Amino acid sequence: MNDLYLKYEYHNFLTGKLSDFTGLFAFPYFFSCFFPKKIKPIYIFSGILFVIWKSQYSQPIFDFVNSIGIGIHRTVDYTDLVALLILPISYLYWNSKSHQFIQTKKYLNPLIIGICCFAFVATSVPNKEGALNLKSNYQIEVESDLVKARATGLIYFSLENDKYISMLKIPEKNAEIELSLIIQEKEKGLLNIKLDSILTYFVEGSTLIFSGGVDEDDVNDIKQMTVKDFEKIFTEQKIKPLIKK
Repeated sequence: MNDLYLKYEYHNFLTGKLSDFTGLFAFPYFFSCFFPKKIKPIYIFSGILFVIWKSQYSQPIFDFVNSIGIGIHRTVDYTDLVALLILPISYLYWNSKSHQFIQTKKYLNPLIIGICCFAFVATSVPNKEGALNLKSNYQIEVESDLVKARATGLIYFSLENDKYISMLKIPEKNAEIELSLIIQEKEKGLLNIKLDSILTYFVEGSTLIFSGGVDEDDVNDIKQMTVKDFEKIFTEQKIKPLIKK
C-alpha cells in the first residue's frame, strides 16, 4: 500500500522510509522460515544486500538488467540506511515466542507466500522525466473565475503574479505533462487563460520488476509531440470542462 499508493498521495519522510523499515523487517524473517538453521547468516546477508542495493555501486547491475528488459528501479538515498536499525528488532522477534501466537492453516501457506513474494518484487513506480520547454501562444477567454478553475483541475498549484502550474494526463502513454499558465480575472466575469509553456514530462513504468520498467517508446512519443498536440489535449482536458462548469 505504501509503495503503490501512500507515497504518491502523502509524500513525506514517513512514507519515504516506511517501505524500507517494513521490507527489511520482513525479508530476512521470511527466508528464515525456510532455513531456520541459517538465521544469523540470513540477517547479516540481508543487511549487506540492503546497503549494496541502496548505494551507487549497484548501478552497473541495474543498468544491465534494465538493458535486457527487466525494469528494476531504486533511488540512491543513503538516509534510507537508517532502516538497518530494524534488523536487530526483527531478529529478536524471530527468537522470541511472540511469532508463535499466530497459527495458520496449511492450505493458506501458498497464499501467504504469494503475497510476500509480490510485496518483495513490487516497488514504487519507476518513472522518467525530462524537459520539453515548448513555448505556446494559446490564449482564450471564458466566462468563469479562479474558484471554478481550481474546481475543474485547471490549476494544479499557484505561483505568483498570475502564474500557475497545470498538469495534463496522457493515459495511453502513462504520462503527465507539466504546464505553466498565466491566468487573469477580467471584468464581467471573464477569465483570460494563456498557455505559456509546456515544461516537463513524467512517464511512469510498471510497479513489477519483471515488466520492463518505463517504456522508452512512450518517452519517445511524448518527446515527438508538437505544441499543437499539447494545445489540443489542453483544450479537451482543461478548457472544455471549465466552460461546462
